[in-house]
Amino acid sequence: MAQKGTLIELVGKKGAGRTHLVYLICSLNSIRNKKTLYLDGSGNFRPELIKEYLLKIANANDEELKKYLKKITYQRIYEADKLVLLLKKIKVLEIDCIIFDDMMPLFLYNQNKDIRQEVRRFIREIAMIAIVKNITIVFTSTLIEKFEENSFESLNYELFYHDVIRYVHIKANIKKRNQNTIECEFIHPKLLIDSRLIINLDRS
Repeated sequence: MAQKGTLIELVGKKGAGRTHLVYLICSLNSIRNKKTLYLDGSGNFRPELIKEYLLKIANANDEELKKYLKKITYQRIYEADKLVLLLKKIKVLEIDCIIFDDMMPLFLYNQNKDIRQEVRRFIREIAMIAIVKNITIVFTSTLIEKFEENSFESLNYELFYHDVIRYVHIKANIKKRNQNTIECEFIHPKLLIDSRLIINLDRS
């Protein structure tokens, strides 16, 4: 896990393994007696997968599992406006790590606002929370694959890329290598460029 006071973005195509990676982060935090707040923008949260990681990594019994799982607080987020209000509560929570999973699409539904301005404000705010509270904040973004008209060439783009990159401390591109392994390629900041981690997500 990165040093405290850090805002980390994990970006990748759908199915690349971003959410499984944050499940693994939740598990490791719990084993290390760290509290994690998991904010879910898609409704795809699967606590049973976190349980599988805990069983594999810590070989936990039922009592230990309960103790570890209590270290994770879950909140489903339906609207970007609610997310912004939640930031005020987060500032006073005693928490070691916050995960924002799949939040960026929520901003697309804010029809009556300057969406890019709202995204910039949100990312700037969570970057400041990470620094001031000296905690780690991780959020996931999706790389969208778009095929050019009359061409087999595809273009990958990230929602609000230019509004996000100015505030994140660490940005990593997540790619699936095989069924159980992902590659974490760091693309920001400069000193981490060309650095890679190979992570085994095998829960068996």
